[in-house]
Order: sequence, then C-alpha cells, then structure tokens
Amino acid sequence: MKYLFQLFIIICSVSVQGQALQSFEPTAIKNLGLETIQITTRDGEWPTCDYAVAPEGSMGETCINQNKVPCRVVITLYEDTLYDSGEYEKDISGAIIKVNGNTSTLQDNKPYKIKLEKKADLLHRNDQRYVDKNWRLIKDALTLKTMIGLKVNKLLGLSWTPAYRPCNVIINNDYQGCYLLIESVERNSNCRLNVSKSSGYIVERDPYWWKETTYFSSHYFAQNNAYRWTWKYPDEDDVTTEQQQYIENYINKTEQSIIEGTYQDYIDTESFARWILAHDILATWDSGGSNLYITKYDNSDTTRIQMANMWDFDTIFKMGEGNFSRYHNSSYDFYFYHLFNSNNPLFTDTYKRLWQTVKPSLLDSLTTFIENYAVSSEAEALQKSRLCYTKRWDYELDTVKEEAEYTIRWFNNHLSLLDEKINQIQTFIKAIPSDDKNIDGHYYNLNGQRVRKPTPGLYIRNGRKFIVK
Repeated sequence: MKYLFQLFIIICSVSVQGQALQSFEPTAIKNLGLETIQITTRDGEWPTCDYAVAPEGSMGETCINQNKVPCRVVITLYEDTLYDSGEYEKDISGAIIKVNGNTSTLQDNKPYKIKLEKKADLLHRNDQRYVDKNWRLIKDALTLKTMIGLKVNKLLGLSWTPAYRPCNVIINNDYQGCYLLIESVERNSNCRLNVSKSSGYIVERDPYWWKETTYFSSHYFAQNNAYRWTWKYPDEDDVTTEQQQYIENYINKTEQSIIEGTYQDYIDTESFARWILAHDILATWDSGGSNLYITKYDNSDTTRIQMANMWDFDTIFKMGEGNFSRYHNSSYDFYFYHLFNSNNPLFTDTYKRLWQTVKPSLLDSLTTFIENYAVSSEAEALQKSRLCYTKRWDYELDTVKEEAEYTIRWFNNHLSLLDEKINQIQTFIKAIPSDDKNIDGHYYNLNGQRVRKPTPGLYIRNGRKFIVK
C-alpha cells in the first residue's frame, strides 16, 4: 500500500513554472495508459478568448474573439508515437488550435478545436474514409455521459455517430486533463454528415446566434430573440444569398406543414422520431442549449429535412426516472410538441413503433456496454487520469466504477417507467373528419364542431389544421 501511494505521488507530481503555474510531468502522464496528445504552439502562444453574455431577450454566456494559434500535434501511447502533424507550415503540415465552446470555456481548462493543415484520422482506424482536417477536444471524459449518449445515438440508428477516444492533453508541457478527442460535426460524405458538397445544408438551431456574423430566422422563432439558425455547412463565410433564401424558405414551409399536419412532405419523420426517442431514453433536461442540427441533402424537391446526430449530453438523466426529455413537451424550443399533438398521427405512430422495435434489447445493450467498459483497460487508464485531473484542477469526480453502477441502476428503473409513459401516448386527432362540413370553408374545433366566431387558437378548416391569431 505504501508503494502504491508513493507511485501515485510520483505520477501526479507537480512542478512550478513561472508564476506558480502547475505542470504535470509529460512522461508521467504518458504512463497513465491513455493516449496522450501533446500540443506545442508556435512561440509558446496560448489559445485564448474573450467572454460575452447574451443581449436582452437572448440566452447564454460564451467565448468570442478566439485567437487561432499555429501548433504541432503529437499523439502517443506510452512511448509509441501514433501521429505527428509536424511543425506548422500552411497547407502542408501542423495545425491550428483555438478555444471552442460556450459555457464550458468559462473554466480554466478549456475545450478546443484543432484544424489540421493536412487531413488525417487522429483515431488511427487505418481507413482513408476517416481522414479529415477538423477535430474537437471536449472535456467529456470526466463522466461517462457522452460515451453513453453516443451509444444511444448508435442504438437508435441515427445516420451518424461521432467517433471518439479518451485521451490526456498537454499544451506547451502544461497538463490540461482528460478529454475526448472526437470528430467534429460537419459535412464529410465518407464518414460524417452526408450532404451534397455542391448543394447540401447543415444548419443549427442556435441560442448563441448573436455571436455569429451570419444567421437567419424562421417564422417559428421570429417573435423572440432566443433562437436563430446558424451555419455549419456551407461555412458562414461561403454562404450565398441564394443559399440562405432557399433553406430559410424551406424551413418556413416545413414549420407551416407541421402546423397543418402535412409535415411528411418536408421532414424525414423517421429521423425526427429517432432523435427525440433517444433523448427521451436519456431523459435530457436541457432543451435550450445549442447543438441541435438539421440537414438537407441538397436543394432538390425530392429530399427532406433530417435530424442530424445528437451531440450535447451534459444534462442527460436529469429529468428523473420515467420522464420524457424536455424537448418532448416543450412548445417553445422546437417542433416536437406540435408533432406529437398533430392531427396527422404519422409521427406519433412512428415514434411508438420505433420504441417497440428497440425496447426488447435496449436495456441489455446498454448494460453490456457500460459493464464491459467499466472493466476495460481503457477505463482503468481513464480512472488514473481522472485522479490526476482532480489534483490538477481541484475537482471532485465519481470513480468510473461508481458511475457505471449508478447508470445501470438508473436505466433499469427509467426504461420500465418510460415504457408505461410511451404506451399512454394518444394521437392528438386520430383523423380529421372528411365529410362535407369540413370542406366548406367554415371553422371547426378539434372535436369537429362548427365555430361561427373563432377566437385565437387551433381549428380545422377545409380538412386541415388552421391557426387563428
């Protein structure tokens, strides 16, 4: 025991550099067993940012004015070098690093974006399909939430699940902690979001729109400053007026079709159902944060809007066992409330059918994934790294084993209760009456009764839902 204690002290030894800046010895960090990413910036310059709070009527705190710092990126496992970008030389070698994130950037150790000058697969899968320039370092190795969330993303069959690997990060010989090295959300038809390079779209319903230079509003979000749409593809610097007009008009038509119950002409119902069911399985609390992406493969009439992959898992499990995610019932944050309460039962039927499909194997799949990970060599290395992280940043964390045991118990209770709740979902209107009285231009309430002087609200007119404002 005395030897183990001494070994831990050696691994987590602290030296003082400059003005009491703590730095963990890189050689010791490498011996923790996770891959180590060492980033050395040109002239020792640090990635920095300024901070901003939302204007009145909007939400959030975030970073702005991030500097883009040239750097070299080296990935090792123990003493074996797995990747070396080389020194920075524009369009040839090296990389650019910058702070990237919102509220997570307010802490001393920050999340980062790495853009390589030459495409590579930093996850070493030995397949050219996975090479890309853009990668993220997010601080999501401190819990298992993102790993579990992405497992649910995959089990629910969303079109892409970002690949990742836990790692330790050292910048300019200063240990930053354990991170997830993860693929960025972007267009890459080989391995990420598959949209047309010439005419495809990836946009984000974004509460941090106010820090961007290019954004647009749709009718649903136009009456408040909480949300706008921002660009993931094309890049905001490359978006043309025609492109913005096209996707803005298409989203407006989509929103109207959701109100009218004709949404199947505009959205991929299956992907919308998969996305919200995944969040219900995880009982996600945050419905207002960023990272809600939609895609449209191209600008033709034959493609529909799809929900992209899930991303932010900070608040999963927080709605309580047996509860839906906040997205499920929020009429303010997105469209799911209206889809569940549409006169058109297609979405609700798709959601319930999908649940019946995944339910028989879901708990076993999640339990096996969590149990196997908890006893893996990677989990052992991650636990050692978490201990060093707590020393570096004076932070308290559950052990990997404790977290795994809690999560398995939580899913056992939550999924049985969720099943009861899903079975109680009723289609808002089973069918719109099709007799003559509903195609005569008059207004009818949702019980099929004629209303001679409609007040503001939802009605049926000529066989379709109609809003009186």
